[in-house]
Formats: sequence, C-alpha cells, structure tokens
Amino acid sequence: MARGSVTIELVPISSAVTALAAMTHISSMTPVVSVESATFVNSSLNDSAPMICMMSQSTQNATPSRASSPKVAPPKDNAPAKFGAKGSWRWEVEGSWMNDFDSDNQLQGAWYASWFLIENFSFDFGPEVAWFSQGGGNTWGAGPAFMFRWHFLARETWSIYADAGVGLMFTGSNVPSAGSSVNFTPRIGVGASFEVASNARILTGIRWAHISNANVGDNNDGRNSIQLYAGLSLPF
Repeated sequence: MARGSVTIELVPISSAVTALAAMTHISSMTPVVSVESATFVNSSLNDSAPMICMMSQSTQNATPSRASSPKVAPPKDNAPAKFGAKGSWRWEVEGSWMNDFDSDNQLQGAWYASWFLIENFSFDFGPEVAWFSQGGGNTWGAGPAFMFRWHFLARETWSIYADAGVGLMFTGSNVPSAGSSVNFTPRIGVGASFEVASNARILTGIRWAHISNANVGDNNDGRNSIQLYAGLSLPF
C-alpha cells in the first residue's frame, strides 16, 4: 500500500456536488492510500454560504501491481529442411527422352521419392511410365525403379551430382522387338540441380541407359541409349 497525503478544503455545496459526481465516476480507479497528514485550507467564501468539507488525495511513491504475464510457447518451426539435409525427404517429377543413336526412341515420365540417407546422398525410388517408338511396333511400358544420387559438389543454391540405379519395366510387347516384354533398366549418369524458388530445385542431366532381360528370357536383344532428362524437386 502506498503512503500519501490528504488535503481538506471548504467549498460551496453546489461545487461539492459537481466534484462528487465526477469522483464517483472514477472511484474505481482511485488507489487506496493511508493518510499521513491533513491540511485545512481557508477558503475565501462568503460567511453565509453553506460549507462542506472536501477531501482530495494524492499518492506518493505508488507502485502499480504487476500481474505476471502467462508464458507463451514459441511457435514451432515448420520450415522444411534445407536441400540435402540428412534424414530429409523430397519428391521429384522427371521427364526424359532416350535415343539409341539410330531410329528407336523412348519417352519416359517418372515420380520419385528421395530420402537423404546422409548429407547430400539420397536414395530415390518410384514408378516410371514409358512410350517406346521402335521398329517392329510401338508400345507402352511401366514399372518401378530406384537410384542412388550423390551431390558431390553442393552449394547453397546449386549442386553437381552423379547417380546410378536400375528399374524393372513391363511392356505391352517386346522391347526391343526381338527381345522380351519384361526387362531390366540399369542407368548411370551425371547432372546438376539449381534452386529456382524457396527450397524448389530443377534437376537436369544426362545418363547412359540400358534395357534388356539380362538373359532370363529366350532372347536378350538389348538396347543402349543416351538419356536426357529434366525434373522438379520439392520438399515433402
């Protein structure tokens, strides 16, 4: 409780009523004080005017009470991990064109999930869908594939990497036309990634790509191609 002083003044009743009304309006905001001293002030009023005793109070060294503020938990950081961080996950869509340096072509689309096992080294896996334009009849194909990718030169907004993997492709007819409808698709290559938006990267590169049944079929007429590709990588 703060200590203070009180001043007592004789004023006309009419003035007192007005003052009391104002004080009643703000009474809830008036701090409680202890009276240290009281001083009576002579008012220069007509002796015949009715008098009333008014008290005004002031506080000294009043210290407002401070309510303890509730602790607010800091907001959770939901920002995705930086590109290549150990344990992070990303997904990638990729489109590519392959040619066997002759007349056979292959258009392929893929969706990969990328898991970084260690810093800048990922295990990528997902489905691939392909269209084969070849002598002896065109056909569709699809199947799963996986790759390992190492960003051996990694910077804040770009990287250079090498990757290698294999897939299993099921086709509507034989690929090549003298081969089989179930084939393995090993590949190896190099590429680069470039940041194009916050945590979004374009990946592009070149691979040697092979398709054959690895001698598990009656005929193993395989094919070697050059693969050019581009993809978009985003965080989960």
